[in-house]
Parts: sequence; structure tokens; C-alpha cells
Amino acid sequence: MSMFWEFFTFELRFRAKSPSTYIYFLLWLAYAFLSVAAENFGPVANGNGKVLLNGPYGITFNDQVACLFGLIIIAAIFGTSILRDFQRDTYQILFTKPVSKLAYLGGRWAGSFVTTVLVFSGLLLGTYLGTLAPWADHARIGPNHLSWYLEPFLSIIVIQVFFTGSLFFAVAALTRKIFIVYLQGVALFMVYLIGVTAFSTTRSLEHFWSGILDPVGLLLNNAVSRYWSVIEKNTQLFPWDFSGYSPGVFLFNRLLWISVGVAALLAAWVLFPMSVEALTARSQGRRAARARQDEQVGLERKRSFVAVRLPRVRQVFGPGTAFRQYLALTALRIRLIVTEVPFWAIVGLLIVLAVNNGNFAGRVGGVDVWPVTYLMVQAVEGSATLFFLIVAGQASVKRNNRKVATLGPGQYFGELALLDRRPRSATVVSDTEMDLLVLGQRQFN
Repeated sequence: MSMFWEFFTFELRFRAKSPSTYIYFLLWLAYAFLSVAAENFGPVANGNGKVLLNGPYGITFNDQVACLFGLIIIAAIFGTSILRDFQRDTYQILFTKPVSKLAYLGGRWAGSFVTTVLVFSGLLLGTYLGTLAPWADHARIGPNHLSWYLEPFLSIIVIQVFFTGSLFFAVAALTRKIFIVYLQGVALFMVYLIGVTAFSTTRSLEHFWSGILDPVGLLLNNAVSRYWSVIEKNTQLFPWDFSGYSPGVFLFNRLLWISVGVAALLAAWVLFPMSVEALTARSQGRRAARARQDEQVGLERKRSFVAVRLPRVRQVFGPGTAFRQYLALTALRIRLIVTEVPFWAIVGLLIVLAVNNGNFAGRVGGVDVWPVTYLMVQAVEGSATLFFLIVAGQASVKRNNRKVATLGPGQYFGELALLDRRPRSATVVSDTEMDLLVLGQRQFN
């Protein structure tokens, strides 16, 4: 265990000296702070104006969004921890000692895990500091309960770091390629966005398996809390038992992805070779082939024994030279970037994302719509957050195709969607030409 402790503490000391660690921490602190203190910043502040920004649902949803965008940060921390020795060619010296797998892999992984959890703890501090901001909307800030902070952090953030961190760590350990380390976080981020977009546009009523199989949590959030009232969102944490509107979904989701993380660690443990010969077999083969090729080229090349006068070179160091050097180095860097595999992999993912968004854009309920009519179509479907005040005209309120009331000037409808996100309870149909005052969520608040 002493060797495990050495690797573990070394990883912590290395991360403590890295500026990126503190940048990541401040990034999450600023995100959580602005989600509470700034107007209409973050996924919860843009939604229902009655949901507490520091309530259990608000903190949970903010943490789930942080998990999505944090995939790239998790990949950068976990992937480079195992790849560092191979980048700097120190593994040949390292493995001359009797290092165990538990010490090497376990120490690197544990140090990365603790570092990442501490980085994401900026969410806790940022949320609390946001509640103290004097300019914040204190009507949407409730009392600070420790359980509302810790339970989402442990059940969402820590489990997500364990699952995705273990997966990224295993991929980096088995491939030992730098471009895969940085590509895997971006790839998972884009693939998840494409999957969520495609599933959402189907308007499927299936929420059980989609919630369980969700690796990040956006569909899980919808599956668990889609029928919650404002009071429930402001008082209830996601249930670990079989209660609620989606019994067992949250529990099964967490257990599934914990199991995937454990499986990734086991794969790294079984397949990672702890010997220099096995680790360098492929690179040595490539080096030998390259040496034979250079030797063959050298034999075929004919040397001239005729003396040739070398040309005279006049060195000029001036603004023109500096500018030409700038252009030459810029062109060199561009060529190096566009010839790398990660560049074209990211371009390919962006193209797929753009095609996916373009395929589903401009369609609501299977009907092509113009952007200016998008909110009105949502209002017809009952999913918009709009408040209508009748200025002139008359409308009928129908429920189950039966007229139950008549609305006239000075009366209103649509308030339920703004107050507690409840689905519409009736359909309002105009009987005459009408003049309406329409308010969105922000104006209504």
C-alpha cells in the first residue's frame, strides 16, 4: 500500500501545481454562482419562475447540466494521468522497479478521481455564494439546507465522475494515444446531444428505459420529475426507492452506470500489460521498419564526389523577415493541425451534429413551421409558457370537445403553464376575431 500511496499523493501534488485545476474549479464556481445570482442564467432560471434556484430540483438540474459539459474536463484529467508516462518516455524507467498494478493504475485513478471531485465542488460553493448576492432574485431563493447541496452532488456529480472517469481512464490506458484522450470527451458529448435531440423529437411517451439508460441525466431528469408540481420540486430530492411517478428509475440508472464504471476499471486491470516489452512492442516494430526503410533509401542514393561551391547567404533581420517568419510558422501549424486525425474526427462529429439538428429543425408535431410561428404552435400543443389576456373578441373553453365556458375582454388563460408547468386542462378556441396581449415567462414574472 505504500507504493499505492506514493502514486496517489504524486498525482494530487501534480494536479495541485497545475493552473488548469484551479481554472476548472473557478469555472464551475462561476457557473453555479451565476445560475443563482444572475437573471435568466442557467437551465432552472430560464424555466418556471416559481422553482427555487437553490432548491433540491434546481441544484440537481444544474448538476446534471454540469455533468454534460464537464465530460471534456473529466476526459482531460483522467486521460492525461495515465498517458503522462508514455508522453514523456518515463515508463521505461518506471517499470524497471517492481511496481504492482494496484499501485500504478489504482494510484493514478484515485488521484484523478479525488482531483475531479474537488474541481466539481466549485458547484457547491458557487451555489451558496449565489444565494448571498444582494442583486439576486431572493423570491426564488429558499433556505440553504445541507442535504439539498450534498445529496445531488453525491448522487449525480460523484457517480458521473466515477463512471465517465473510469471509462476515459480505461480507454487511455489501453490505447495510450493522446488524440483519443482528448477526442473521447468531445465525442461522447456530441453523441449524447444527437441522441437526446433525436429521442425528444419523437415525442415518445416511453420514459422508463430512456431514463434508466441515460448516461448523463437530462432524460433521467424528465423521467423522474415530469409530473412534479412546484411544491414537489422545491421540497423533494430524487428518490432512491420505488416511490414517486417513476418508481425505481433513478435507482436503476445510478446502479447501471456505476456497474459500467466498475467494468471499465476491471477491463483496464485485466488488459493493461505491466511490462516494457509488451507496452513497446508496436512502437518497436514501427521503429524497426522505419530504420530498414531509411537504410534501403541510403543504399539507393548515389553520392557525388564533385566539389560544389556553396551559395553565399546574406542574412537580413528586419520587419519584413519577421512577418514572413510569422506567415511561415502559421502555415506550418495549420498544416500540422489539418493533417492530424483528431481534427478530422472533430470535424466529422460537428458535421453529424449539424445534419442531425438540420433534420429536426423547423418541425413541430410533424408539421413544417416558420420560426415566427414556433411559440404559437407550442401554445396549440399546450407546451408553451405563454399568458394570454383578451383585449377584444370572444373565445370558448372546451374540455373533451364540450364547451364549458366563454371568455371575453378582460379575461385570461394560460396561467397554469406559467405558475407550475402543469399541462393544459382545457382548450381555448376563438369564436371571433381577437386582440390578445401575450406575455412570456419573463414578462409574467
